[in-house]
Amino acid sequence: MRIGVTGIFASGKGTVCEMFRELGAGVIDTDIVAREIMEPGQEGLRRVIDAFGSEYLNSDGTLDRRRFAASVFGNDEKVRLLNSITHPAILEIVMERASGDMIWMVNTPLLFESGFNAYMESNIVVTAGNEQVLERGSKRDNISKEEIKERLKHQIPLNEKIRLADYVIDNSGTTENTKRQVLDIWKILIQGRTK
Repeated sequence: MRIGVTGIFASGKGTVCEMFRELGAGVIDTDIVAREIMEPGQEGLRRVIDAFGSEYLNSDGTLDRRRFAASVFGNDEKVRLLNSITHPAILEIVMERASGDMIWMVNTPLLFESGFNAYMESNIVVTAGNEQVLERGSKRDNISKEEIKERLKHQIPLNEKIRLADYVIDNSGTTENTKRQVLDIWKILIQGRTK
């Protein structure tokens, strides 16, 4: 059973997925898969360099992620091109890894935007307050609040994600409160799996 876990940037998707892992779920993080397909020698990196140019490569053949992100994320056309290259490759890996009887949490920021939700049995949206998101994101990723706001422009607004969600976890309170919500959803998922 594949469960998509999404939310806006720095809402706590990873934290929530770790809580599900502690309960017995498998976890796949599409950001990690995206980094894997962009490693030297991988088809994903070759296709991105073919599309965007070799000026984004470091001397060791790795992608200069900061320069590349600065160039791409301010331009809707470039974002669409990047997504058209990476999303199919990411989905293929997710589908291979998230198989069997286990409940898999698929942590993906662009669950609805990418169409990955069509491949999930259910989906969870993780929410947090705007200031929390900006503070967490700037500390975690060492980027400015303006850069975060720019990235958020490429995501479906949170209220729309909530409308599309099967479950919503409010991660703006205490850790214990979030854990309670995770456990409640886990019980429902386990019940659904055993029917």
